[in-house]
Amino acid sequence: MANGYQKALDALRNNAPQQAYSRLEKVVAKDSKNEKAEKLHQNLGYLLKAKKAVTEDKLTKTGEYLAKLDRVNTPKSLVKQINAVKKEYQSAKLARVYYAEVGDYYNAQKISAAGGSLEALKSLPSRYQAVAAYQSKAQKYEDLIAQAQSASTGTTPDSSSNSSSTSAASTTDNSTAGTQASSGYTNARSSKIVSSEYEKKTGSSISSATNSQVSSVANGLTDTEVLAKFRAAAGIPQEAGDQYYIQKIDSDSYQIEIRHTSPNNTAVSNLKGMYRFAVSTQVVQKMNEVSGEYVQVN
Repeated sequence: MANGYQKALDALRNNAPQQAYSRLEKVVAKDSKNEKAEKLHQNLGYLLKAKKAVTEDKLTKTGEYLAKLDRVNTPKSLVKQINAVKKEYQSAKLARVYYAEVGDYYNAQKISAAGGSLEALKSLPSRYQAVAAYQSKAQKYEDLIAQAQSASTGTTPDSSSNSSSTSAASTTDNSTAGTQASSGYTNARSSKIVSSEYEKKTGSSISSATNSQVSSVANGLTDTEVLAKFRAAAGIPQEAGDQYYIQKIDSDSYQIEIRHTSPNNTAVSNLKGMYRFAVSTQVVQKMNEVSGEYVQVN
């Protein structure tokens, strides 16, 4: 029996959970009192059901199966498989949210938010089946959003203009610094957080501010430690060019705004999301730009 159990562990280490499950099934059938084999067999069953559910975009079911595995900490090969499914599950949840937002925001003519949600959706790992399906369905909005943004700025869409300045943890070089600085001002001037902070500090609208004044306020709205915790909790990919503006709400909560100049038009700042993040609970909520309500996304 021990040999069968060991072979199951070997299969798990080789990323073959179905094979491991089948081996354990035989072990348990021959020795129903083998508690160690029975427990691993049961947990593998939940894992396989979670993998199937997330692939089929049955996210409620996925969450239920993963909840049964919350306290599993051995063997390490199983924990690794569980964590992989959790990452896929979080990406699928975000993809569902972003896809719904693209359509809702476009129909409500909140074009910068539609563009931001589309960009956020495209940044998710396409190796996940559910994510790839949402990305494919959202393609019909690409040209519509680009055309709307072009009309709003009176500029021609430029598919090659995909560089912008970033927040902490980003890098620039001399060849692109000018373009990135320009994009950075576009994002900062469009930011709700930067605008509110500027008005709070000066009593004036950000529209009358100089670029250096905008930069001064924007540069103060950073917190590397909070951002690292937020990104770990949310599972949101970080794209080169993303800018984060962080505003403290109270001792435990932060508002985090993510912006990125449009890949089709650097005169446009796309809103990739306005989030609330509670450090103690690690709960991440995203604001719906139509309803104004915050919905948990992790």
